[in-house]
Amino acid sequence: MSIMPNAVITGSNGFVGQWLAKLLQAEGYSVTGIDNSDLSRNPDITYEKINILERDKLESLFGRLQPELIFHLAGVSYLPDADKSPLGSIEINVLGTLSIFEAARNSCQGAKILFIGSSKEYSSNINANVITEDIHPLPENFYGITKYCAELFGQQYNRQFGMKIFFTRSFNHTGPGQSPLFVCSDWAKQIVNIDRGLTDPILSTGSLDATIDFTDVRDVVDGYYRILKYGKPGEVYNVCSGKGYTLEWILTYLSAKSSKKIAIQQEKSKQRGHATNRYLTGDNSKLKKHTGWNITITLEKTLDDLYEYWLKQ
Repeated sequence: MSIMPNAVITGSNGFVGQWLAKLLQAEGYSVTGIDNSDLSRNPDITYEKINILERDKLESLFGRLQPELIFHLAGVSYLPDADKSPLGSIEINVLGTLSIFEAARNSCQGAKILFIGSSKEYSSNINANVITEDIHPLPENFYGITKYCAELFGQQYNRQFGMKIFFTRSFNHTGPGQSPLFVCSDWAKQIVNIDRGLTDPILSTGSLDATIDFTDVRDVVDGYYRILKYGKPGEVYNVCSGKGYTLEWILTYLSAKSSKKIAIQQEKSKQRGHATNRYLTGDNSKLKKHTGWNITITLEKTLDDLYEYWLKQ
């Protein structure tokens, strides 16, 4: 009887972590999740409550499991949270990532590690409609700065210690189970509540003038898995659809699901206080070339499933 290989997910209770765990189990991995909550949101995986800054606990876990794959998803992922507490985002996104790298270096150096970066590492003033990985990062907000800083440390761990760390600059993604802190899920939830008569037929939004590259979370986690299976250590991969969607189009598509006439109300509180990309689409050709990855789920299907998710809540 063959022994199942081990995979570890930090931030396993998060939106992406839960979908990634399902995929890894389907691929034959024994999955261990790490998060800072008392209980796991996924009862089907092994779970350890560990703060990623607790390097000794990470070393003990990695040493015992000898994981083949480590997916580092844990971190401050909501931009306004990083704006409110720059120091807190540095502690988690930079020092927490270093804790992961050090723990792996000391206990399971053969493991493949995926560090999840962000398209927010790029400048909002890039003079290009499609962003390749060759464009030098120039982040303009605390979240993007912490992600690029951690990426630089990871590259040095590869060079100096011969580790196998891979990197993404992930663009926006959405899908069933996403927090309503994020735009598509927020709007889908509001529309369901309007249809149920729980709120007045007024949908509150931030600015609608951005064009954004969205990918379904199920395609995203497939990309993450393929990077560690088929990608090259040290490479940076844009994980994106390569298509731009206007927020106005997304709002119109979701609003059409309602039987009520919905008024749109823009609120200043939902507008970001820092520079943001008004038009940003990524080039995913390297990810496709190196791993065979491709988009399998349309944004229409993603929004349909997201709306159905909130109907069931």
